[in-house]
Amino acid sequence: MARLRVRIELNRGGVGVPMHKLASVAQESERFFQMLAEDVHIERERGEWLAFDFDHESLNFTAEYVGPVSAEQVRAFCAAFDGVTSLRRTTIAQFTRIADAIGEDELIGFGLYPSSHEFEPSEWRCLSRRDALRIADEIQLLQGAAGELDQDTYLPSVNTSTGAYLFKERHERNSPAVDQSKWPNFVREVESNLAKRIGRLEGEVENHSNLIGDLREASATVEESVRSLLTTVETFCGQATRQIQRHSPQLPPSSRPASSRRNWRAILVALIVIIGIASLSLLIWPSRPREHADQAVNARPAVEPSKQDVTDSSVRPQVASSKPQTTTASAVRPVELTKPKVTVAVVPGPTVLPEPSSEVMHVDLEAREPAWVSITDVDGRHVYVGVMQANETRSIDLTKGATLRTGNAGGLIVRFNGKEIGAIGPAGKIRDVQFQNGSFKIL
Repeated sequence: MARLRVRIELNRGGVGVPMHKLASVAQESERFFQMLAEDVHIERERGEWLAFDFDHESLNFTAEYVGPVSAEQVRAFCAAFDGVTSLRRTTIAQFTRIADAIGEDELIGFGLYPSSHEFEPSEWRCLSRRDALRIADEIQLLQGAAGELDQDTYLPSVNTSTGAYLFKERHERNSPAVDQSKWPNFVREVESNLAKRIGRLEGEVENHSNLIGDLREASATVEESVRSLLTTVETFCGQATRQIQRHSPQLPPSSRPASSRRNWRAILVALIVIIGIASLSLLIWPSRPREHADQAVNARPAVEPSKQDVTDSSVRPQVASSKPQTTTASAVRPVELTKPKVTVAVVPGPTVLPEPSSEVMHVDLEAREPAWVSITDVDGRHVYVGVMQANETRSIDLTKGATLRTGNAGGLIVRFNGKEIGAIGPAGKIRDVQFQNGSFKIL
C-alpha cells in the first residue's frame, strides 16, 4: 500500500525551538499539505495528517497522511515541489506562509519519499524567507497578467542545491571523515534526482506538444469546413439567382417598373428564404424549368387573345403568309398551335447571358483589411474563393463575364483595367461587382 510522507526539519542540532515558531511552522505546513493533497485529488475527509519520529531539541518530524492514497497520487504530490504538478494559486500562496515565522538566515527542509519502500528521504527541497518573498512576487505578477481566468499554475522552483545538500548532510552526518567519503554518493544522488526531474519535465512538455498538435489539426479541420460551407453557400446563391432570372418576366430594362428595380433585392432575399425552407423541392427543380417555361408561353395568348401586342414583332414574321390585319382569336390560335417553339425561343432568349467579348478584362484586388472574396464566372465556376489578408494583392484576368462578391466592401480596393473603380461599399458590408463586355457595374 502506498504511503504519503514528508520530513520537515528546522535547526537540526539546535538548543530548543521557540514555541511560536514551532506552532506556526506546524500549522502552516499542515494547511499546505491539505491543500496540495486536494490538488492531486486525495480525499481529505477519508484521512488525516499525523506527525511522528520527532528529534530532540529541534523542529524535526515526519508528517504522514493516514488514509487511502495511490502511488500515482504520491508521485504527483512530490512532483509539485519540482514545478511539474498544476496547483491552485491559493495552494502556492499557502506554501510561502510556512516561512513567516523563521528568521532571515534559517531554512526549512522538506524531505520527500517518492517511493513507499524508502526509509529515509531521497530528495530534499528547501524554503527560506527570501524564497517565499520571491514566490509571492511571481504569483502577484502572474495574477496581474492572467487575471482571474486561469487559477491553475505551477510552484516556482525553490532552493534545491546548497540547502538540499545541507539537510541531507544533517540527516546522515556522523563525523567529518564520513561526510567527506559520502561526497561521491551525494553527487550521484543529485545527478539521479536531476535526471528524474528532467524526465518529468520532458514528459509534461511532450504532453503539451501533443495537445498543441491536436489543436492545430482541429483548427485546420474547422477552417476547411468553413471554406466548404462558404463555397456551398456561394454556389447555392448563384443557382438561385439564375433560377429566379429564368422564371421572372423578361422585359427590357427600359420598360421595367421603377418599383421592381428598387425592390429586386428584397424579392431575391425572400425567394432565397422560401427556396431554403422548401429544400426538397430544390432537388427536383432543375428537371422542370423547360416545362414551366412552355406552360408560361402557351398561357399568354390564351389569357389576352384580343390585345394587339400578341402579334408583336416576334410573331409577325411567322404569320407573314397569313392574311394581314387579322386580330381575331381564330387568327391567333393557329399561330400558337403550329409554331409553339418560335415563342419559346423568344421568351427565354433575354435570360441567356451575352457572349463574352474577346477582350481580356484585368481585375486587380488589394485588401486594406481582411476580406472574404469570391469571383464566379457566367458558367457558375469559381475563378477565386478565399480570404485576403491586409495588404495582400491579387491580379485576375477574365475572358468572359464574372461577378465579384466580397464580405468587407470597405476593406477591398478594386481596379478594372488599371483604373480604380472607387468605393464599392462600407466596411463589413457584402457587395457585388459585375464585369461584362469590357465594363463593370457595382450592384
